[in-house]
Amino acid sequence: MQKDNLKSLNKEEILEILKSRFANEKIQTLKDLPKPNTLDNLEQMAQKIHKAILENKKIVILGDYDVDGVVSCAIVSEFFALIPYEISIVIPNRFSDGYGISEKIVERLECDMIITVDNGISALSAASLCKARGIELLITDHHTPKDELPDALIVNPKLSPNFPQKEICGANVAWYLCAALKQQMGLNIDLSQFLDFLSLAIISDVMPLSGINRVLFKKGLEVFKNTKRLSLQVLKENFRNYSLNAETYAFYLSPLLNCAGRMRDAKEAYDFLAQKDSTKIYENLFSLVELNKERKAMQEEIYKKASEYFSDEVHLPFVCLYDPFWHEGVLGIVSARMCEEFLKPAIILTKSDGVLKGSMRAPYGVDCVGILETCKEYLKGYGGHSGAAGLSLEVKDFMDFKNALMQVPYQIEIKQNEVMGRLHLREVSRGLWSILEDFEPFGEGNPKPKFLIEARLKSVRYFGEGNLHSSLVLEEEGETCKGIMFFNVIKEEFLGKNIECIASLSWDNFNKEPSLRIEKIEMKI
Repeated sequence: MQKDNLKSLNKEEILEILKSRFANEKIQTLKDLPKPNTLDNLEQMAQKIHKAILENKKIVILGDYDVDGVVSCAIVSEFFALIPYEISIVIPNRFSDGYGISEKIVERLECDMIITVDNGISALSAASLCKARGIELLITDHHTPKDELPDALIVNPKLSPNFPQKEICGANVAWYLCAALKQQMGLNIDLSQFLDFLSLAIISDVMPLSGINRVLFKKGLEVFKNTKRLSLQVLKENFRNYSLNAETYAFYLSPLLNCAGRMRDAKEAYDFLAQKDSTKIYENLFSLVELNKERKAMQEEIYKKASEYFSDEVHLPFVCLYDPFWHEGVLGIVSARMCEEFLKPAIILTKSDGVLKGSMRAPYGVDCVGILETCKEYLKGYGGHSGAAGLSLEVKDFMDFKNALMQVPYQIEIKQNEVMGRLHLREVSRGLWSILEDFEPFGEGNPKPKFLIEARLKSVRYFGEGNLHSSLVLEEEGETCKGIMFFNVIKEEFLGKNIECIASLSWDNFNKEPSLRIEKIEMKI
């Protein structure tokens, strides 16, 4: 364990360290948010939409099948309902339509205007078909642009030099579109009412929790806690045993909403979020919960198989695997787990409609899109973020692609030391918990504080299915503290001995007190 130069901290010192993280932040409150006109083309886009509304044009909002895309559609749909103006929502099916706006989708739509949310930046052929059919295409996206852009009006923070933060989610761009349309039409609509939805997308799309994302999530969490939306009230009720914070969003809410697009059709998640019928909402939730169980079982099966395949290739710099029977919808999760386990960029593929499709994930500092760019001669399509991307290629090109991939150099950046310092058990208190709560959300870009703790293991018991988890009590200088370690059965030989562990603070809902979430544990030498 990393112990060198670790100072023992009290809550006042922890407070000062956390304050320093955000001392240079220019965006601290909602008032500091950049104006809509800092996003290039946004005002012009709002003008075009306003004109289409005045002319009673048929408008389609076209989203994506993940939480970010579904939430984008929910925000825009509810905004238009307040104008009021009728629009249609179209969310591609992962399995029959593929990602984002495509020629296949454009061919079946009868409309005057298509507004994409959370997709479209790579849709060259779909944009050409829109032009040929006389459909006005407006693209709002946040994914990494390539050298050639679609022939359409585009709003993307990565193409806006005056916008201060490039990494915002697609739903955030959609929210800004609503703000610009509100200004253009002189509407009296409070945009903060959509921040409960937006907070889901910020966490689900793993946006860095600083600046714009941090401010909007914190406010969104407040709105969520008092939400009047039936769907979010039911979500809160379903997860009432968990504190409503970024961690609960990431581990429980997002996977539940994402499973629809992964396993069947993302429209089911959208219908749940938009549901106003108090009877049907529970049917919607039950369907998602059951589907999520199926998703977990399937991804575990594929992950075990992928790990088995890679056991013969661990010497390679990339994980690059393909099996024609793997379920396309869970490959992103499997590639993320392989990346985390082997600390290498991971590509997991399956066969769909005669073509290999799949997902790529990479460790911190490795640019997925940049790596795929170097091998693009073998790819039919690719796109995404720095740390996550999707790709497709012909089966015949797989080995050539894999061989070329293995020659691509990369360097993993070591994240800043996340162990803040030593913590004595006497410092684990409601006061310290209150300080940490003030600096939520913790996640990407704002890591949850971790501490080195030295204590005696007073007791341990095992719980959960198969007794895979450990509940323990630590003792130091007469002070005791409870802790939990998931997916780790602490050895009985540790009992009564002095141990060292790395842990963060969590809230014990049952005992109504702070406890420890332990990540690593060792016998003290």
